[in-house]
Amino acid sequence: MKRYITKIVLILTVLCVGIYSCKQLDDTRPFDKFDETAVWSSKGNAMLFVNGVYSSVLGLYTNTVEEEVRTSNIIQSDGNAFTRESITRDDDYGFNQFSRIRSCNLIIEKAAASTALGDGDKAELVAHGKFLRAMTYYWLARRFGRVIWVEKVLTENETNYALPQTANIAETYNLIMKDIDDAIAGLPASSPAGLASKASAYALKSEAALQAAAYTGDNTYYQKAIDAANAVIATGKPLEADYEGMFNEKARFSPEILLATYRDKSNTVVSNIADMQEAIPNVNNDDLKLRNATPLFKLDKVFEDWGKYSPTQNIIDEYLVIDEAAPSKAVKWDQSSQFLKNVTKKQSPFLDSAVVTGSGSINAIIYNNRDKRLAASIVYDSTAWYGELVTTNRNGNLNRMIKGSLNSGCCTQITNAYFRKGIYNVSPRPFYNTPVDYHWVIFRMGRVYLNKAEALLMQNKITEAVTTLNITRQGHGGLPPSTATTAEDAWKDYKRERRVELFKEKDYYWSLLRWGKYGGSANGGAAPGAKIAEFLEKPTYMEINATRKGYRIEVINFQLNDQRLFDETRRYLLPIQNSQIVRHGAMTQNPNW
Repeated sequence: MKRYITKIVLILTVLCVGIYSCKQLDDTRPFDKFDETAVWSSKGNAMLFVNGVYSSVLGLYTNTVEEEVRTSNIIQSDGNAFTRESITRDDDYGFNQFSRIRSCNLIIEKAAASTALGDGDKAELVAHGKFLRAMTYYWLARRFGRVIWVEKVLTENETNYALPQTANIAETYNLIMKDIDDAIAGLPASSPAGLASKASAYALKSEAALQAAAYTGDNTYYQKAIDAANAVIATGKPLEADYEGMFNEKARFSPEILLATYRDKSNTVVSNIADMQEAIPNVNNDDLKLRNATPLFKLDKVFEDWGKYSPTQNIIDEYLVIDEAAPSKAVKWDQSSQFLKNVTKKQSPFLDSAVVTGSGSINAIIYNNRDKRLAASIVYDSTAWYGELVTTNRNGNLNRMIKGSLNSGCCTQITNAYFRKGIYNVSPRPFYNTPVDYHWVIFRMGRVYLNKAEALLMQNKITEAVTTLNITRQGHGGLPPSTATTAEDAWKDYKRERRVELFKEKDYYWSLLRWGKYGGSANGGAAPGAKIAEFLEKPTYMEINATRKGYRIEVINFQLNDQRLFDETRRYLLPIQNSQIVRHGAMTQNPNW
């Protein structure tokens, strides 16, 4: 299978307009960067340019911790402006995407105008341009609602920056949907990895329709989401059996993946990938010896990165366990029969603490028979990682206090848990200059099934929605199916399922906002547009004691991470940077910013 993988030589050689940083909205300088006639004289040349634009646009959908850290799923060592509601209208949240939009418009216009290309090639190239433009504007719409829609390549005479915003959010999504539909019509049924196909565009439509429904109140979008999801499902693409491998080197070209963006180790090292460099800790055997931690690492300095981000106990709690006394049920880990008969809760100053009453280990009680995606996504106590036995209990080699305190700068261990999802197995160790292939999954079958389930829930088709969410719950989680029959129970199971299935895939933050807009069972019974309780949830960590006969769970109060606010009067949209409003005089700011 032919694969489009970003390489520096390609970016430097091919038509740098695709990643050219445009400093002005009307900038036309890319025309002096390449021979325009040569680019659009053949599909092969044109696709090299298109591939560069894919790299640029899909780059908006990489760095998977960037948005999820705004929730209680992930914590970062230096706090987060979103959680503390310290955002201002002077902050830059990415409204200026005009360079990317211009590149998309170049594809659309130049391909259509080419006299050398055949009609079929023109149609496909234009479809790629419209798909990429839709992806860019969808990224903007979720953040800002109203956008400046530019659908042509501006000329040097068009220097008026007073271009209008879309009249409302409904117009924004109408334009996005038109681009998606045009892309679907022109894209091929199958494409090389890294480029969109019809299925990729349908996947985008299934999700954008949900967001459009939430922010416009137009309920017809739910059926559009279902129809788009069904079009993808009709392709027969399977769920990937190796869930973990889908996010590392083992199954990086899985048939479940509908669209991903790829990096190649010929020009990529660990330090280029924040999802590795800032997720892997920095601990060596000197640290372990100083604090009598065990066991020592077989390869000293196997972990020598920055360790800025950590998964919380909050997300770990969401992975259900199969109840030993009733194997047809999946429950929270501390509500299972195996827990209740072997563990006693204690009165303590902590959120939760308990001890084992028998001879067993707390680990077996907590982690056995859990949702399979837990072990595939998170490294926890007494698991293997990079050929080492990782221990995170009180005297473990990667416990959160292994550096002596939590004030060790970028290399702070915060939660006694680490990421496995999205971490490549590189040799000899994940050092900053170790070459690494890498990819970020953007759309896949599991996500499409969940989009469909959500639309069905909003149509109050509970039985069909539960059947649909069970596809990933059983297929990837290895859990017994949900048997929810009421809207309230179905939404609880659905929200949990989406949270764990799409953990660390740039979804949860936007889903919480969408569910808040829906209101009702989607947001704990609250009115549409009300506060979202999950944004107020304080992040926690678990510490298992040295003998593994007990544990405690505490709130993380390091660096103000326990301060959680959410202003529902304005936080459903982000502020447009004030400098952009000054520059584009016809614009208005989002409400209450």
